[in-house]
Amino acid sequence: MVTFTPKPALLGLLAGALLFTACQKHDVAAPDPVAQPTRPLTSAERSTVSSANDFAFQAFDKLRTAAPADNMCISPLSISAAITMAYNGADGSTKAAMKQTLGFQPLTDVEINEAYQSLFALLGGLDPQVTFTTGNSIWYGQQYRLQAPFVQANQQYFGATVRPVTFGVPATTTTINDWVNTQTRGKISTILNSTTANDVMYLINALYFKGAWTYRFNPQNTRPAPFYLENGTSVNADFMSLTTGRYRRYQDAQQQVIDLPYGNRRFSMTFVVPQGQSTLASVASRLTRTQLSTWLAAADSTGLELRVPKFKFAYENQLNDMLKQLGMSEAFTPQANFSRMLDGGPSTLFISEVKHKTYLEVNEEGTEAAAVTSVGAVTTSVPSPTMLNRPFLFLIREKSSGAILFIGQLMNP
Repeated sequence: MVTFTPKPALLGLLAGALLFTACQKHDVAAPDPVAQPTRPLTSAERSTVSSANDFAFQAFDKLRTAAPADNMCISPLSISAAITMAYNGADGSTKAAMKQTLGFQPLTDVEINEAYQSLFALLGGLDPQVTFTTGNSIWYGQQYRLQAPFVQANQQYFGATVRPVTFGVPATTTTINDWVNTQTRGKISTILNSTTANDVMYLINALYFKGAWTYRFNPQNTRPAPFYLENGTSVNADFMSLTTGRYRRYQDAQQQVIDLPYGNRRFSMTFVVPQGQSTLASVASRLTRTQLSTWLAAADSTGLELRVPKFKFAYENQLNDMLKQLGMSEAFTPQANFSRMLDGGPSTLFISEVKHKTYLEVNEEGTEAAAVTSVGAVTTSVPSPTMLNRPFLFLIREKSSGAILFIGQLMNP
């Protein structure tokens, strides 16, 4: 784990967990204070947050469209960080396409890298009741030499561990997976099933998040209740009940938005639940950075009893197709230009696989989440209570910066 010098710039990406509401209760506390930025953001930082959040919504839309009935959770921050480490070794049209896909124009390479460095430092020190850690690593075949600027950029800005290994032997797979297991505190034990002699490099990002609710749910109030699926059936789920706390809530004819804080309220979990005849797909089609900001700006503080289903699941997916759809196709072909990675190495280096894993648990105490992204490179060689009892979208955000740590959907708890 690397300690970054605090330097608050922002590169926003999201994360997720799930929430439900019901029962009835009068307001019991003063309105929650709004988290304020630690300092005014620079124009480059604002641009970075906006573009990174746009990437988050675009990536989520592509993945949920491909598997609309599945539980899903991704960490756009982890995906973007791992790809940006690879971006530091790209050139030409490959680099331009990666920059376009991540939405980083018109920022310079230095501004992009500094934004990650600053964001990681900022997110790690905002709240004593929230643990946020990140680790980055580069594993490369020991027969190759890496170019110094590529190594320096990833070590300086991402704190990356850089290690030569022998691909194609079980010990290397074990070593890399042990690093992943440690970085995610045992929540994700593996990212690689095996390696081959054709592998040249793996660039890996790992994130870990654990946040305690500002207002804890009393486990004695947890009760089973129906969760209604989109196919018209229902399943029983254990619903937690918050009876003495506050959260922010917005509702119109099509969706309900719940923003439930962690710790000192700088982080929160945001739920977007269809209303009336709306479906999760129709709500998801409207979910953008601008729309989310509009909904949250219109939300009011409430003390209504809130019922949230407890849930825990793991998610895994290969991201090649999604990234190709967003404009990164060239990076996955022998025509890719990663000429700034290796010193005197093969000219036909390209990305073989971008693999993503997440873990998410929501319970009475709070939320625990972890994410790992690997980029493999090869060569050709009282009122009515609020109740979230149907499939919904969710995000984990840092509110002062707008950074999205996780984003996902719950189809079946």
